[in-house]
Amino acid sequence: MVTVYGLEDASTGAAYIGCTAGKIGKRMREHRCLLKAGKHTSKRLQEAWNSHADKFQMKVLETMPAEVSVIVKRERELHWMKQYKGRNMLLNENEYSFSWPPNAPAMAAKSRVANGYRPSAESNLKRSLAQIGRPKGHGAKISATKKANKLAMR
Repeated sequence: MVTVYGLEDASTGAAYIGCTAGKIGKRMREHRCLLKAGKHTSKRLQEAWNSHADKFQMKVLETMPAEVSVIVKRERELHWMKQYKGRNMLLNENEYSFSWPPNAPAMAAKSRVANGYRPSAESNLKRSLAQIGRPKGHGAKISATKKANKLAMR
């Protein structure tokens, strides 16, 4: 079953709209964990949570069968977003889901640089040269061992 939900601030009626194919309780715990840590992607939701966390509740807005297409899920989620946005009660920062934001590669690169990771051309070359002739993982060793064991048992 697919659920379109609203993480609603009962004191103002504003809500963060989302969609999940999983269990609604688990999704609420995921949001709560991010909000308590101050790391939620929606700044509006985070600010509302910081003001009055005890007033938030998960509200099921709509349920659909699990077989429904991604396009239908997206349309229903957008429908609910528009309902709340029309009343100026939407806490979502963006109106997209089920896809990466348009600036995702730039955001990822910026994050790597901010965390101190900046590989140089020289380090990339060293890394690629070090990998020449090596199998691409541990699977090759396991496979060779299994073959040897089979031959030994004959």
